[in-house]
Amino acid sequence: MLTYLAALALGIIGVYKLREGLLIIQNYNDEKEAQAMRAQIEFTATDTNIISKNNEHCKTFKQAS
Repeated sequence: MLTYLAALALGIIGVYKLREGLLIIQNYNDEKEAQAMRAQIEFTATDTNIISKNNEHCKTFKQAS
């Protein structure tokens, strides 16, 4: 009987250790994904125009109608 209880206790401990390891891996992968998302947001948020505003000395183009 004591053998069964010891096996059950070790099995429960093993399951919780496995769960803890899987959570560590999941948190690591979530952090990598969050960094990738932050990098994508920063890339799309930056100004992609070469000339960000019109210079007062430049002539403007008018749209043809």
